[in-house]
Amino acid sequence: MNQTSTTHSSHQDKTLRTAHWYLAAAKPKQELRAIENLQNQGIDCQCPQAKVERLVRGKKVLKQEALFPGYLFIHLSQQDPNWAKVRSTRGIRDWVRFAGDVAKLPDDVANSLIQANADSESQPVICRFDKGETVTILSGPFSGLNAIFEKDDGELRSMILVEFLGQSNRLKVNNEQIVKE
Repeated sequence: MNQTSTTHSSHQDKTLRTAHWYLAAAKPKQELRAIENLQNQGIDCQCPQAKVERLVRGKKVLKQEALFPGYLFIHLSQQDPNWAKVRSTRGIRDWVRFAGDVAKLPDDVANSLIQANADSESQPVICRFDKGETVTILSGPFSGLNAIFEKDDGELRSMILVEFLGQSNRLKVNNEQIVKE
């Protein structure tokens, strides 16, 4: 091996050791397009998936969807020349930034999500609620109270019945505000 290839190999090893996971924003509903385009450029990227229960024609079906819709994990080092390529890739909107810095994901968190995603059996299943099921309110003025799930109100909200001051009160809540009892 000559000196040039030894130096290049050593630089590549150092670059891989210093690579971290960063967060990029995809254009709406274009996560898979962005992943394909990034991978075609040789950029390591991931879009963790989840199985989501959806109501389709009155029946519950499991569909594969992005666990974090609109976001991709991208593995790069600070010295990687692909930083500029990512922003101009079809399907990518921009890097996610906090105080001007690109959002860096904790490696252990990103790696565990990616590992769980690799095994489709361990992928999370995001469930809908059944009518009449008891749920607990997690946040808001009724936090900690139990309620009865009544119906979905679109994809992001639900209608629940809360027993409060001796009366049943119907409330609309965001789905992330309630959990199965």
